[in-house]
Amino acid sequence: MAIQIGRFSFRGSFSNLDEIKNRPGLYIIHRNESEIIPVVIGQTALLNASITEEIRSHKLSLGKDSYVSIYNTFCALQLGREEMIKEIHEIFHLESN
Repeated sequence: MAIQIGRFSFRGSFSNLDEIKNRPGLYIIHRNESEIIPVVIGQTALLNASITEEIRSHKLSLGKDSYVSIYNTFCALQLGREEMIKEIHEIFHLESN
């Protein structure tokens, strides 16, 4: 399933990490399966590893109190992913770090 957020088409919502590979991309850990209520919005070169760490650090449980959606950025460099994150923060009216 695809979730459209601005110009980005995220894959998800996932309730487990089995289908998520360690590739570059953006991720949103969110509270609701269909209506995105962001908990964490991030970018990384290693999606699965970073999402696992975020879930652990926020004491979340996928499929119970959180879900994850991803946007793969196979060619984007870190700076490009950071710009994408700023754009998504603006869509959700969140402050960028």
